[in-house]
Amino acid sequence: MVVEGRATDNSGPALAMLELDDIPLGLVALDAVAKEAPVALVGAGTIHHGHFLIVFAGPLAAVEMSHARAHERSGSALVDAVLLPNAEPRILPALQRGVRRFPAPGDALGMLEARSSPTLVGALDGALKGTPVELVELRLAEGLGGKAVASLWGNQHDVEVALELAEARLARGPSAGASTTLIANAHPEVARVLSAGTRYFKEQFG
Repeated sequence: MVVEGRATDNSGPALAMLELDDIPLGLVALDAVAKEAPVALVGAGTIHHGHFLIVFAGPLAAVEMSHARAHERSGSALVDAVLLPNAEPRILPALQRGVRRFPAPGDALGMLEARSSPTLVGALDGALKGTPVELVELRLAEGLGGKAVASLWGNQHDVEVALELAEARLARGPSAGASTTLIANAHPEVARVLSAGTRYFKEQFG
């Protein structure tokens, strides 16, 4: 599981994430992140499929330095990475505390899915910055077989534009297995599930 980090709501504006397929090298990369520059650790630890995920935030120069050093130390174990120089402000709280903003105006649902967390977060950043949609939920790796998903809500036109922006970001990276989906005029049952969170066991058994 990813451990609780030390980041605060004003950590930033830059946000970085690295995913490795080697746990010992994940700890090597984490050591490099912490030693290279004064950044705030959001979380680090093992996720599904034996991967290691590192998320950190802080001033852009510091995040760039730590990201570059960790990238270098990761070698061929690096699966995916993202660096957002000015991360959309809703992403960090969603990563830290699973914050959900729902119900929200509109009746359309947009879903983003990717095989890795960095790819998903990069696409989500583009979608949120370009449209007045709401981020309902962001889930990374655990309980998803290593995949990552995010749900957006708003008016249909806005959600459509958000998904187009996300697709443009996905096309610039390792987009294999990534997808976007629109549900227009979503049924109230969909909204009910979103408001409670999309984890099946939480929904069924509390």
